[in-house]
Amino acid sequence: MIKGIICLLVALLFAGCGQNKVEEPVTIAINPWPGYELLYLAKQKGFFEAAGANIELVQVSTLSDAQRAYLTGYVDGFASTMIEAIQVAPLGGKPIKIVLLADYSDGGDVIIAPGSIESMQALKGETIGCEVSSLGIFVLERALRLHGMQLDDVRVINVEQGAAASALGIGKIDAMVTYPPYSVEIQSSGEYRELFSTKEIPEEVLDTLSISSSVLAEHPQLVAQIHQAWQMAMDYLQQHPDDAIGIMAKREGLLAADFKAALADLKLLSREEQNKLFAQGDKLTQLGYSVCETLVKIEAIESDCGHVDELFYRAN
Repeated sequence: MIKGIICLLVALLFAGCGQNKVEEPVTIAINPWPGYELLYLAKQKGFFEAAGANIELVQVSTLSDAQRAYLTGYVDGFASTMIEAIQVAPLGGKPIKIVLLADYSDGGDVIIAPGSIESMQALKGETIGCEVSSLGIFVLERALRLHGMQLDDVRVINVEQGAAASALGIGKIDAMVTYPPYSVEIQSSGEYRELFSTKEIPEEVLDTLSISSSVLAEHPQLVAQIHQAWQMAMDYLQQHPDDAIGIMAKREGLLAADFKAALADLKLLSREEQNKLFAQGDKLTQLGYSVCETLVKIEAIESDCGHVDELFYRAN
C-alpha cells in the first residue's frame, strides 16, 4: 500500500514538472546602435513577454561581435546590418533568416576625420580605420566609389569601434568609419569633421534582426511575436518619448539630447512598413545581391551570392 502511494506521488511529481517546464529563451546578440535600442525598450517594458515571446538580449560591443556570437553558436540570432547577415553563409554559419527590418541608416554611419582634412578626396593615400570584416568596409568602399576613388587609393586597417577615439587621437589613423554612440563621443570634442554619411547612399544600409532557421522552425509564432513587441516599442516611443528616450539613451551612455539626435539620422520602420518591404521580395533580394556582390568585389567574402535568395523570412 505504502509502496503504491510513493509510486503515485513520484508519477504526479514528474507530471507536474512536465507541465511547468520553463521554455528556454531565444537569445539575441545586440550591440550599441540607436535603432537596436527598441529591442531593449521592448525587453525592459515587458513587450516581448506580452506578445508571448521569451527573448533574452545578449550585450556585445560591435557588429562583428554580434555576428561572431552567432557563428560560434553562443546565441540564436543577432541584430546587425544586412552586411553581417549576408556574410553568415559564406563564413560557414548555420542558416538564418532576416525576420525584422529595424531601420535604414540615414546619416547615422559616418566617416570622420580631423578638421584639417576637408574632403573625401583628401583621404587619398591616408590611413583609414574601420571594422574590416563588417559594415565599416562596405561603407568605406561605397563612400570612396561615390567620390571617384577605390580601396586601393587608401590604406585600410582594422580598428574596433571602442578603440576609434584613441586611434584618431594618437594619429594612428587619419579617419574612421563609425556610428553612434561611438561617433557622438568622438565628435563631442569639436576636433573632427564629418566627411561622409549614409545620407549619400539612401536605403543601402538596412539594419536587421536575424534568427536561426532551425529556431524559427521550433517557434513558428516567434516572428509575429517579435513584430508585435517591436511595434509596441515604437508606439511607446511615440506616446512617451521622454521616458523611452531616457531608457535607451542611458543604456547607450548618451545624453538624451544626443540620443534623440542620433535617432534623427535613421529611419525606424514600423510593422506596417516592414510588412510592405517583406511583401516586395524582389526589392529586398535585389538589395541583398547588390550588397553581396560588393562584399565579394572587395574580397570580404567568397560567394556566388545564391544564398541571398533564401535570406529573407517569408510568411507561409
